[in-house]
Amino acid sequence: MPNHRLHLSLVLLLLLLVLTGCAGFMESVQSGMSKTTNYFKASSAETRGDHFYQVKNFAAARREYRTAAEAGGAYGQFMLANMCLAGEGGKRDLKRYLYWMEQSADRGYPPANYLMGMAYISSDAGLAVGYFETAARAEHGASMHMLGLMYASGTGVEQSDLEALRWFRLAKAQGVRVEERFLSISGIQAYKREVNRGAAQARRNALARQKLVREIQQILTDLGYEPGPIDGLYGSKTRAAIQAFQRENDLEPKGSATAQVLEALKKAL
Repeated sequence: MPNHRLHLSLVLLLLLLVLTGCAGFMESVQSGMSKTTNYFKASSAETRGDHFYQVKNFAAARREYRTAAEAGGAYGQFMLANMCLAGEGGKRDLKRYLYWMEQSADRGYPPANYLMGMAYISSDAGLAVGYFETAARAEHGASMHMLGLMYASGTGVEQSDLEALRWFRLAKAQGVRVEERFLSISGIQAYKREVNRGAAQARRNALARQKLVREIQQILTDLGYEPGPIDGLYGSKTRAAIQAFQRENDLEPKGSATAQVLEALKKAL
């Protein structure tokens, strides 16, 4: 009897494992079917969207690209994003542009990754590098070229002449026009020095600008115009104070912080 019960338990356990496996298999099949359906839905909508876009029926094109985008079509998401940015077929919507471009990039569409990289290069260079690398792995030449520039200048990555040279050569192999100086270590090093000089000059300009604004703010404060804190930062309060001074002195109220404004303020002391 114990052996019989053990045998029955083993049979039930085996049956349970089979049923569980079947359930998992069916879920996998259903998931695959859903993805296939969405793929064909997106592909068809993208084709229709391209047709409408070519004949300049932008409203219809935008509807079709939205259908494709919502079905997960990376190209449809890319095109919808660009139409949102340009205001084609509907209102201009920067928020939706960024959303759909990011969706397209997440699905690996190289041009979307390139544009996302360009969008972040000033505010978050490290994040931009990640987007460019994703596109470069898909042999996107422009992204390879950007990686070359970023490694050459040390923007968002540790500076590396060799990595810069590698990316520039790969970009050229993809048909991208690459300046001759970027195809040699000496040329890349010269570019790096040029970038460093430019950065140093930019810092000097920023300090000079801050000094000018601070002087203007100080005199405005002395004259009772309330430009806000004397911090060298040009903001709305400083602009409003300059405009108030200009109106009261029969000057065009542009509100800009310039050397001419500083001289006018000095004469009013």
